[in-house]
Amino acid sequence: MALGRYTEVARAANGDLIRAGEVTVHAAGTTDLAELWQDDAGTVPAPNPGLTDLASGAWSAVAEAGLYDLTYPGGRTVHNVPIAAAASGGAVVAWDDITDKPTTFAPTIGATASTAVAGNDARLTAGPAGTATVRAIGSTATTAAAGNHTHTGLLTGSAAAVNNSVATDAAGVVTDFNALLAALRTRGIITGA
Repeated sequence: MALGRYTEVARAANGDLIRAGEVTVHAAGTTDLAELWQDDAGTVPAPNPGLTDLASGAWSAVAEAGLYDLTYPGGRTVHNVPIAAAASGGAVVAWDDITDKPTTFAPTIGATASTAVAGNDARLTAGPAGTATVRAIGSTATTAAAGNHTHTGLLTGSAAAVNNSVATDAAGVVTDFNALLAALRTRGIITGA
């Protein structure tokens, strides 16, 4: 038997909350009272009709998955209310347990924030100067460098003379500072004379 939980805030036809009111549950299209439970496992029977909460008008019941007619105080009936079966008692389904699933999921190609750009999209080519475009990986002025690429002259060579120098006076500090600036220019980190 596949059980599902139905929960609602009961309201009268005019929208008012039904507080401490009885809701009767019948199998759809019949006068047969549905079998209801308080717990998701279906071990603790629940009364039918059920009683709505005094403060909020909320009520809940567990029943076998199917269609039901709900009758509220005053005789108003809502027909064919679905109660869907809970997924495996609420347990999480492992990806490996799902059968007949696709091996790959193709992206949706398009031009919106939720779609992917096709490889032949014109936006993947370099645009005019000052225009932001998606760049292809490469080594030219109109392509982007890969994340693991080291530009020639940048962060290469040895800086031991800069790192090991210890100035003891103002003239030494100036000399060491100028040596550091020269090393940074050589490596392409800064420009200028």
